[in-house]
Amino acid sequence: MTAAITVLRGDQTGEELLQQALRVVDPQVIGVELDLRFFDLSLENRRATSNAVVTEASDAMVECGFGLKAATVTPVEPGDVGSPNAVLRERVGGRVILRTGRRIPGVAGIAGVSAPMSVVRMAIDDAYNAKEWRETSGDDEIAFRTEHISRSTCRIVADFAFQQARRMRARVF
Repeated sequence: MTAAITVLRGDQTGEELLQQALRVVDPQVIGVELDLRFFDLSLENRRATSNAVVTEASDAMVECGFGLKAATVTPVEPGDVGSPNAVLRERVGGRVILRTGRRIPGVAGIAGVSAPMSVVRMAIDDAYNAKEWRETSGDDEIAFRTEHISRSTCRIVADFAFQQARRMRARVF
């Protein structure tokens, strides 16, 4: 059986890191045939397609059930294509961002922590939907930010954190 993975190409260093990740999942390394479905999510291509490529990529991720994404550039100018991550998460129903790190051999853990560490955070309701603005008062500049954070999203993220801890036989801090 061939496993399908949606591969989302990115920009700059993100593309370099993706190439290294693809070396790890090479069929000759893992012994499993893969159907890699590539999508170019570079800023240039997202602008050229008015983000249609992000929609196509998210549909492919839903179909495959898995995606490997390179880092991408998110323009900050209003009216530009915005964050592909926000579109992807919304379309695939992503609610949690998970980052798991491993210890560096020979480097002692902090406070007795020697197991791999996972950082779990909210993928929706916050950063991508926040309204931001600045105001000046004399010589001072004040930055404001409003966010929408729902109890249901907090519950989903907290539940995931505890499930992840159980899988890793770890603790939640």
